[in-house]
Amino acid sequence: MILAIFLLLAASPGTVALLDETVQVPAAEWRSFDIELRQQPAIIECLYWVNSGGAGVRVALMHQTDLERLRAGLGHHVLAATEYGKSGGFRYGPGPLGDYSLVVDNRLEGRGAAQVHLAVSLEFPGPPPEARELSPQCRLVVILVTAAFMAAIAIFAARRLKDALLGGPDRPVE
Repeated sequence: MILAIFLLLAASPGTVALLDETVQVPAAEWRSFDIELRQQPAIIECLYWVNSGGAGVRVALMHQTDLERLRAGLGHHVLAATEYGKSGGFRYGPGPLGDYSLVVDNRLEGRGAAQVHLAVSLEFPGPPPEARELSPQCRLVVILVTAAFMAAIAIFAARRLKDALLGGPDRPVE
């Protein structure tokens, strides 16, 4: 099943729910769900809870190439995963564009099928805020206020230095 149905609608920042349903995972097996990120990088968020059956499941996110290695019984790399349990979740990304797979693993004890509720969503971060410049009038005000402040500090410092060098303001005039 392809979970990326609404990706074309995700051109603006926001969250798109990909999956919010209960799935059946047979005993001692796993099930996978495809996630295609082709348009824009996104944060993949997955929450799950076991409604019935099994001692707990593990949910893992991996690239499609690693899913093929898992199918072949070879070593594979996991991008994000939960521990085996009755509930859990993770957030991954934003990662590079590409094809991902979400794997629900029910191989811990292999006693019975598990009904697992999955809630998977994509969060598209908005673009970074654009740098803005002050208007010419505001720049002039900032420059004048800064210059006046620096002049006041220079005058104050000059008076204090003069008083210190000449013996202070209370020195009698001869």
